[in-house]
Parts: sequence; C-alpha cells; structure tokens
Amino acid sequence: MGMKEQLNMKGQFHKIKLFPLLITTFVIFLFAIPYYINDYNDILSSSYDVNDNESTTTPLTNSPEQIMQNMSCPHYKIALFIFSEMEDLNQRMLMREELFGITDNIIPCMKQDTNVIYYKFFVRKLKKVNGKVLKLFTSEKMEYYHDIVEIDVEHSDDWHQTLLKYAQSLQEKCITFDHLILIDAFTMINLEKIQDKILSSKIENRLISNTRKMVWGSFDSNRTENMAVILGSSAIRPILENSNYKMNYTSLISSLYLYYYNNPNNIIPGDLIFINDPISIIEWPNSISSISCVDCIVAMGHIYQEWEIRNIIKEFNISTTLPCIARYDLKMYSNETVNKLRPNIAVITSSFLYKDNCMLEAAPLSAKNKREYAERHGYAFVARSTEYDQQYYRKRKPVWGKVDAVEKVLAYYEWLIWLDMDAFFANRSFSIEQLLEKCEKRAGGKKEFEKINFIVARPIGDNMINAGVFLIRNSDWARDFLRNGVQSRYDRANTGMREQQAMRDAIQLPNWKPNVLYLNRDDHTINTFPDRYIRGDFIVHYAPELGCPADPVLKGLSKLKMLEENPNANITLPF
Repeated sequence: MGMKEQLNMKGQFHKIKLFPLLITTFVIFLFAIPYYINDYNDILSSSYDVNDNESTTTPLTNSPEQIMQNMSCPHYKIALFIFSEMEDLNQRMLMREELFGITDNIIPCMKQDTNVIYYKFFVRKLKKVNGKVLKLFTSEKMEYYHDIVEIDVEHSDDWHQTLLKYAQSLQEKCITFDHLILIDAFTMINLEKIQDKILSSKIENRLISNTRKMVWGSFDSNRTENMAVILGSSAIRPILENSNYKMNYTSLISSLYLYYYNNPNNIIPGDLIFINDPISIIEWPNSISSISCVDCIVAMGHIYQEWEIRNIIKEFNISTTLPCIARYDLKMYSNETVNKLRPNIAVITSSFLYKDNCMLEAAPLSAKNKREYAERHGYAFVARSTEYDQQYYRKRKPVWGKVDAVEKVLAYYEWLIWLDMDAFFANRSFSIEQLLEKCEKRAGGKKEFEKINFIVARPIGDNMINAGVFLIRNSDWARDFLRNGVQSRYDRANTGMREQQAMRDAIQLPNWKPNVLYLNRDDHTINTFPDRYIRGDFIVHYAPELGCPADPVLKGLSKLKMLEENPNANITLPF
C-alpha cells in the first residue's frame, strides 16, 4: 500500500473517531450552560442582592485605592447598625474612636465612600428629655450628622425590627451590602474576625452553604439576644415578612429562632439558616480569665466601663475599620503635600448651644444648610462645640471658642470660611472658588491676592467688622495673627465686642494689615444682613443686637427653601 492510500485511510480513521467525540462534547456543553448562566447571574447580583445565590465576599482591606467606590449606587461588605439611647453620647464617641478611628470631626466623613463598612447610630426618640442631654445630643448631631438616625421605638425588644426595616429601605434606595450587623452601644465587635468567619463559611463548627441567608446570634436568653446579630442581606425580607411570630419581651429575630427551634419540622421561610452561637457572641463575664475560648470571640456585650472596653480592644487586638477615604489622610495641610484624599476647603461653624437653648430648633437647620452646601461643592463641614466649653477654664466668654476652633481646624485645610450659627448660605450655587476669584480681582490681581490671608467685611454704617463671616488662609501669617494678634487680647476676654474687637484692632496694625482684604462698607460680597438682601447674595447673617436670632433664622431658611424651589418667587424683606 502506497503512502497516499495510507494517508487517506488515516484521514478516514480520524474522521470516524472525531465525530462521536464532537457529539459528546456538544451534549456536555448543553448541560453545562445553565450552570454558567447561574454563575454569571451570581456575579451580577453580588452588588445588588437581587437573588439568594451566594456571592464571593472579599476580605477587609486598608488600601484606599482598592476600596473607593461610586456613590451613585454604593455597595458595602458590611452594614453596622448600633442602637443607643440619647444620653449615651460618651459611648457613641468611644465607639467612633475604637471601631472607626474617628477621634474628632476636624477631618469629617462627609460620605461613607469605602466599599468596606456602612455604619449608623440609631437613637431612640424621647417625648421627655433632660435639657442638658438634649443640648449635648443636638450638638453631637450637628458635628456627626451623617451617622445618627433618630427612630421611634416603644419597647426595647422592638429595635431589631425597626433597624431591619431601615436596612430594607436602604436596599430599596440602591444602598446595598453583603451582611448586616446589629449591636447595642455596649457591645464591642471584631469586624475583621467576623469577616474571616464569613469568608470561611464555617461558623459554630458548621459549614454554612449560603451566608447571605444566615441569622447568627446568641439566642439562649433575652439578655444576650440584643448584644449582636449578624445577618446575610437575603435574610432581612423573610424575617420582616414573618413579624407575626414576634413574642412579647423577645426580639423578632429571637422569636423566629425559638419558634423554629421548637418546631423543627416546619419549613423556615426564605431558607433562613439560624446559628445560635453562645461561644463566639458572649456577655462580658467581668474578667478575661473567665472566658473559656478567647480566640473564639467575635462580639462581647454588656461592657459598661470605658477602661474595660479599651482593655478588651487591646487584649483582643481589635483593629479599626475606616468608613471614609478622607480619614486615610490625617496629615496637616501644607503646600508641599496637597491632600488628594480629602478637601482643602472647609466650612466651619459653631455647634455650641447656650444654657437658654434658644437656638435648639434653629441651630441644626442652620448647620444642615451649611453641610449641604459643603457636600454640593466637595468641601468639608466642621461644626465645633468643645472649644466653646473650654472657655470656662480660660476665664473668657464662650464666644471666644470661635477663635480656638479656627486655630485648631485651620492646620488641616488651605482655606476656612467661618459662619456664625445665625448665618447661612443663601446662594448655594456660588462656590468658594468663585468667591476667591472675585476677591482676587478686588485685591488687584493674582500676584496681590497671593499676599492675602484674611478676608472680612465691614457693613455700611457699622464701625465694627462683621466677624460672624470671614475667610482665612492656612499660612504662617494666619497662625501669627490668631495667636499674637487675637488670642493675646485677654483685656477683651469678657468685655466690649470681645473676639470681634480683637480681630478689628489686629487687622489695623502694620504687621498684619497688608495681608488683609478689608471689604470696607461692603454689604454683599461675602455676607449681608436680612434687611439688605439682594437676590444672588452669598450669605445672610442675622446677628441681632438683642434677643435670640432663632425665629428670624427659621423664617429666613423657610424663604430660602421657597426661593430654591421657585427662583421667581417674591421674597419680602427682611429675608
């Protein structure tokens, strides 16, 4: 047989062998298609939680580049909801520090823009509140506005249900998450260890097939049920849809667990996976030596002493989880190291309420106006009260807290704009950059404006500057001006126009005057009074000589709302 014939036979042999192989491969592919489709759907749904398929959960990370996300429809690995009473201010501050690395609001989290953690403190609304508690809580809300939600909870065993409803409302608003953790303000948790256990899918020596459906807590008694519960995002709806199972004096989640524990043959709605884990989620036994498995602990409740909480955090090596990109860069501002992770301009105001609480209603709304303005233009918003409190020890009137606050916060920004509590933005489309450009022209050009470090106005017919609104640049000049020109004036600690007069006198001295843009007899560039308002004015400042400005401020904010909704609306003066 020749070579040609051999090759022909070989070709026929290959054809005969390959044909059934191709048929077999095609059949296998047809059977595999549904699995590929499911895997693809799992990937798509991992950010939106539209079905119950388990998605891959990535570990917590500390790299800001990896965790920054698009805020139009944010998705988080963990949502953490913390229930507290109004008077638990110190506890909330402690948890901000120890869990999230937030020791103050000088560099605030204007938005929770990492994909790692989304947290909120939930505070029970009260019909009757101690005046001092209400004052402190109102200041806290102004300073940490983004992380406090007030809720109506009638009984202590109802708060789980209320928080689950809030979580569901977030999902409907396109704010989604893989897992939800519910704790009270006296529980410390190890977020990193919780995430590790979820990643392993092994909890309480059980292999969990789908952590999105799990309900993980310590349900042995109603003393431990509210300490900490970890839920998959797909567990929220089935729990709320079965609220009729709730028992008196027991949370809804525990009620469902107990029902199905006592009725094991009943079908669990939504294929929920209940995990009772009294080893990992425990009540603080008052001594670490009383804990049988220290490495097992992911949450510990009923810790009421601050020093014990700090010791436990140290002993258990609990790390902080930063909730916003801005907190990754806490360095002071300098021209050489311009901060890329946070704003270089801050809007700063007072959140201090005087003993008469006259601004109790108006102050939060005025702060909201400023915060919304800052959010709109990408600035920081900083409200301060502690510097006012500390004037008691400085033997000065509380109003001097303004200077202390500016001196403290200025170090972290290129420019600050200060507004008193009774001033608000009336033209919120006008940016600080546009204002600085306008001031640059007033100063005589770019070169001349580079020398300017302080911008303030003196209204028409007034002998005094209006120190309720001013801009100050971060510079050696500014630090010297505040420290030696203003703070040194203890002769005005309690008399005269106090800090306002100290500023007015300092800017007239030859060592500071050349670096001040003094807007003399100017009622409109940076601020105006309500009876002099003209459409387009930037800031309205009420500043009554006598009495509380609350009512005029509230009326002005109401007029601003009307004007923003209908720019052609007729506005009567005073604004």
